[in-house]
Amino acid sequence: MEKIERILRDAEIHLCEEQWEDRKGIFLKPSERIPTETWTDAPLLGNGDVGIAIGGGPEEQTFYIGKGDFWVQPYLGETAEQRVDRLLNDQGRRTGARMITVGQLSLSIPDLNKAKYRQEQDILNAEVKGFFRGEQVEVNLCSWVAADSNMLVNELECVRGKLDILMKLHAGEKTTNEVFNYENGVDDDSMWFRYATNSTNVPETRRVAVVNSVLGRKANYQWNFHDVEAQISMVSGDRIVILTAIVSNRDKKIYFNAARNLVETYGQKDRIVTLKRDHRNWWRRFWTASHIEIGDPVLEKYYYASYYIIGSCIRAGKTPPGLFGNWITTDRPAWTGSYTMNYNYEAPFWGLYAGNRVDLAESYCEPLLAFLPLGKKFAREKLNCRGIYMPVELGADGMVCSMFFHGQKSNAAFAAVNLLMHIYHTYDMDYARKVYPFLMEVGNFWEDYLVFENNCYVIYNDDIHERSKDKKNPILSLGFIRMIFMALLDLSVELKCDERRREKWRHILDHLSPYPILERNGKTVFRLTEEGMDWNHRNSLAVQHVFPAGVIGLDSPSELLTIAWDTVDEMQRWSDFNAFPTYYAAAARVGYDPRVILDRLRTECKERSLENLSIHHGGGGIEDASAVPVCLQEMLLQSHQKTIRLFPVWPDDQPASFRKLRAVGAFLVSSAYSEGSVKYVLVESEKGRTCRIQNPWPEERVVVYCNHYKEVQVPGEYIELETKAGDQLVLFKDD
Repeated sequence: MEKIERILRDAEIHLCEEQWEDRKGIFLKPSERIPTETWTDAPLLGNGDVGIAIGGGPEEQTFYIGKGDFWVQPYLGETAEQRVDRLLNDQGRRTGARMITVGQLSLSIPDLNKAKYRQEQDILNAEVKGFFRGEQVEVNLCSWVAADSNMLVNELECVRGKLDILMKLHAGEKTTNEVFNYENGVDDDSMWFRYATNSTNVPETRRVAVVNSVLGRKANYQWNFHDVEAQISMVSGDRIVILTAIVSNRDKKIYFNAARNLVETYGQKDRIVTLKRDHRNWWRRFWTASHIEIGDPVLEKYYYASYYIIGSCIRAGKTPPGLFGNWITTDRPAWTGSYTMNYNYEAPFWGLYAGNRVDLAESYCEPLLAFLPLGKKFAREKLNCRGIYMPVELGADGMVCSMFFHGQKSNAAFAAVNLLMHIYHTYDMDYARKVYPFLMEVGNFWEDYLVFENNCYVIYNDDIHERSKDKKNPILSLGFIRMIFMALLDLSVELKCDERRREKWRHILDHLSPYPILERNGKTVFRLTEEGMDWNHRNSLAVQHVFPAGVIGLDSPSELLTIAWDTVDEMQRWSDFNAFPTYYAAAARVGYDPRVILDRLRTECKERSLENLSIHHGGGGIEDASAVPVCLQEMLLQSHQKTIRLFPVWPDDQPASFRKLRAVGAFLVSSAYSEGSVKYVLVESEKGRTCRIQNPWPEERVVVYCNHYKEVQVPGEYIELETKAGDQLVLFKDD
């Protein structure tokens, strides 16, 4: 029992604050990419809904306010029939649906002109701390967005000297006063604006209210037509708190009053202390959901920094993030800031499933379900098929940002990847029932679109790359089709439905075209299509059926696994415009050399990272935040073929450990590795499913404790254990 207790203590997660000192983002000069139509290099704050990017020098700190639900809605005022007719006749034009910026809060402090600049993005506490030093004045500034409330808080301290501050609140883009659909004003103790994405005459228009108030010193509020302003004076030792509430009519129907109430509530004595305590506690829970230690400070830094980006822009119950998260600083973001469905929308969520932060991903499915009626019409009208046909750019609440399909038929199947990751990692059957209609329509589409000829199902006219004009059998769709029909067979059993459909699904799986291959440099590798594009030097399309589709892995037939390994080796896409979120994880899935993977991943972290700790390759924005987490998780723990594998792709001489990574089957797994051997395995069963583990000690007898009941497993390649919900299993080598 002493050994069991030692293992349980080892598997506990403790935050060592000293380690997090080295994980801060350090800024020694102001951001150069703000405002921007793409991805910013500015300090970032967010709570999964409100996003704040901080620009400007010490003399004018500007807080660019973005909000996940602040989308232009081009269909307002149309009937459903008019909307469908317009979209079907758009022939690829953009619709006008897009994210836009909310506005800015600016702190103009002329006394800090030419002051020394230092900002620290503290990811442990989700705060940005500014230190500004001039000849006559010193100022400290701590900024944060409350984790559970749409409140931007700025704590400003005058350390030395005297300050005169002009604070401005501006709706819309910073660089223009040509802002429509807004009004602003001041009261005795606050200033505010209300802003709408579409005409304020249309009831469904998305609206937002921003209300600002100062605590600790008297502020003189003034209306200045385009802006509202507040003048504040401070002397050495003074501290003020600037509260800025951001509330939309999606959050609260009476949104303006709700924003005012937030400011009033947290303006009361000691309430801001409570708000900050709750904020830090939320982030402590976030960081202790799971944990890894691999003895590599660089990779660990960007592993956790990537989660900071994800945790700041994704949250259950909120509108999912587009290309650039909730950090929108202009009215014309690139690619409309949309949900780009051929990998960008899906990718940021991938680290949440095995990383045991799956609750944040609850809202991923909402845009898909909202789009489903339109998608069925597109399939019927454009391709004469049942099922769902999805363009490349979607938006929130069922919006379509463009009617670009780029010749691709695979977008809806790509969108299904995350739904299946969610289901298999949690076995939450309520969630499965919710998204099953979408999965069924993906299956319906491929049942109709596939052509059965010469005893084989074939795909025609489905481009693997945008507008590549491919003729036959793109490998990406072949992988997704296997994924979707395998899943439908599983789910129809779990949900006890659609038994009569299973025979057809099995027939498709048994007769689907094989993956196309070709010879390159003496290796047999995957070809992108059977007829059409054979190879591509700017993407990881040749291995996306490995990851994220998950239809090839270490349990696959040796011949297929060898082709996958050689494809990774031939591609060498370690630094690529679009491949970062998928290529590294795919390399781990097929057992590529772990030293190469870690070395190249470390290089990308060093060479492609920005001061705000994001990694950016140019193919979008937040999708790169998934790459480091999913790669390291696949190296430490694999389970996608329903077998738990401990440290399957890890250097023999490099110690590592992980706590509470989530495995397929709704298991939480903890383990440690050193001196070339797994030291223990701790498994917590959430749903009471059969737990199948590749035996870390196949030549040894294995001790298994289940809730302190002991049994001994004889040597063998696999260990299979029946569990009940709540069981805790401890496994170690019999000494």
